[in-house]
Amino acid sequence: MKKRLLTLALIIGAAGCLTGCSRYNQKEIQLRDQGVAAMEEGNYEEAVSLFDKALGCSIGKVTDLELDIDYYKAAAQFKNNQFEDAASTYTYLIKYDDKNYKPYFLRGSIYAGEGEIGQAIKDYDAAVAIDEKNYLLYIEIYDNLNALGYTDQGLVYLNNALEVSDKSAESKYFKGRIYYILGQSDEAEKLLKEANEKGVIDAKLYLAKIYQDNSDYVSAQALLEEYAASEEVTSEALGTLGDIELTYGNYENALNYYEAGLSLDSIDNMSQLMKGKVAALEKLNRYSEAKEVLAQYIEKYPNDEEAQKEQIFLQSR
Repeated sequence: MKKRLLTLALIIGAAGCLTGCSRYNQKEIQLRDQGVAAMEEGNYEEAVSLFDKALGCSIGKVTDLELDIDYYKAAAQFKNNQFEDAASTYTYLIKYDDKNYKPYFLRGSIYAGEGEIGQAIKDYDAAVAIDEKNYLLYIEIYDNLNALGYTDQGLVYLNNALEVSDKSAESKYFKGRIYYILGQSDEAEKLLKEANEKGVIDAKLYLAKIYQDNSDYVSAQALLEEYAASEEVTSEALGTLGDIELTYGNYENALNYYEAGLSLDSIDNMSQLMKGKVAALEKLNRYSEAKEVLAQYIEKYPNDEEAQKEQIFLQSR
């Protein structure tokens, strides 16, 4: 069996304002929120049970609340290694949310992880047909397929994305990213510079990567600092910056980026940031601080076996 999928973004909420909306069943919302909390603690079986109870409160009509719960339920099933059940939940979502590319993409990613590449490609094609200018979708499909060893199939999606007719600044940014993935640095740099000049902040990150690849660390660092200072920067972006700096041995800079990400009001990659902070602290020989952060991480993610092994290592330092 091929290695398990690496980049499957399974936790996708369908409605962001549900909690405060009185027209929804408040018990259903409460149970959903309890299920989300259980997921965050790594209690996926309990989460699935809570989501089922929440859906049991439905009066029969499928609203965006039920869709939201089902997306979370499928994510919990996947995390609990219930791959067939998760795929079935996405099949249900396709029936009721068929104008949304997400259930096709997510079910396809499960099929890919199980080695059912033919079914995966069908779902990926359906997802792209629904949202053909979603360049991030093409990239995520490639990432999934490449991680599982289906690189040639993944490259088809990247090349298809480059063929999309679109002259927007966002298009230049994403196509620049794709050229970077394909190893065509000159074309990537050209498009990323154009996107950067048009105000696409994320273009700075990938331009910095190109400069780093060319050992132009001064130019790269200047762009990274500009990027990190932007009001549009996200926790995921700061996590990426931290990972880049960690790779290049700039441990203080990496630590600063991880801490900046953890200080944001909205954090979508808590696990990555906390683990990155532990790694940076270890590299700086600040073991007592690393132990403290790792203990907090394990309390939040008790099922992470890799982190538990790292804790044993740190206890010897």
